[in-house]
Amino acid sequence: MNKLLQTTSELVKAFCTKISSDPLLVQGAGGNVSWKDGGVLWVKASGAWLANAENDEIFLPVDLVHLKTEMAKGYLTATPKVFGDTILKPSIETILHALMPHKIVIHLHAVEILTHLVRENPLIDLQKLVGDTVKWIFVDYIKPGSELAQAVSAQLAIHHDADVVFLKSHGLIIGGGSIKFIENTLRKLLLKLKTKPRQFETENPNESLNTNFFNGLYTKIRDFQVNQLATNAELLYRLKNDWALYPDHIVFLGEKAVVVNETNELVALLKSAVSPNFIFVAGRGVYENPHTTSTHRAQLRCYYDVLTRQLKSEKLVSLSSFQVAELLNWDSEKYRQSGIPLNQ
Repeated sequence: MNKLLQTTSELVKAFCTKISSDPLLVQGAGGNVSWKDGGVLWVKASGAWLANAENDEIFLPVDLVHLKTEMAKGYLTATPKVFGDTILKPSIETILHALMPHKIVIHLHAVEILTHLVRENPLIDLQKLVGDTVKWIFVDYIKPGSELAQAVSAQLAIHHDADVVFLKSHGLIIGGGSIKFIENTLRKLLLKLKTKPRQFETENPNESLNTNFFNGLYTKIRDFQVNQLATNAELLYRLKNDWALYPDHIVFLGEKAVVVNETNELVALLKSAVSPNFIFVAGRGVYENPHTTSTHRAQLRCYYDVLTRQLKSEKLVSLSSFQVAELLNWDSEKYRQSGIPLNQ
């Protein structure tokens, strides 16, 4: 690999390290990044963490010529061919990265962007706040993977010069010829769409349950603010009614929040075979089981950060039961949430 391509690789990996240090931009294994090198598409492995970009081999070389040939035929369901032997699988969104005409493509679930995309009418926000600052398109929610790639492809066929794709109830895509362009575009969007988080009161702050009550099965989470999901009435209402807001939240945290209102309900739950990562005890706090990972915590924090940027009157849109089932029963997502050897 010549020096120019090494520089591209190094710049991309350094960028991944930089953005992954900010939980408002990257949460655990969420998001993906790619760059094109002639006939090769280097794309993040499914389940890998962008935070490991400079220390581990998280990017896979995919046959870009093969993908372009298949896409030219209208086949956006083609299975990416990885060069070399590896047990890793390329990102679920590999086709999406391949069809974007840009050299470098990033896909993030940035909190400031999600804050608008989970609302009932995000397009109004985008037209008002972003305007013509960047060249962008908007795509309604579609299941990630080939279906989403098809929807984005249709929009790009109309708007050839788009550098930004806003995905309703999902996230953001930025394409560019350099990392500098990507960074500048991201900075502009974050500035335009920034929303000040609201401050919430913890009601009945001394009502935590005695740890012994859980018999060592669950412990209260350490994030004081995230505990407000169970101890603040407004946030608890959102928790019960606005849970399934975007794919990663559902994939890693389940189809609904496990909320208990009375101690007897909690006792029954602890005796059952159900063992959710988090139990939200109304008025008491959020409790996690010993198997809860940093990925789960990052996703729950992201959810909290999105909710606290909403006005009480703001109407949010949850994914339908069918859309949730699509994600939870999808083998590709089961693989991604199981993690990969690099993160074990």
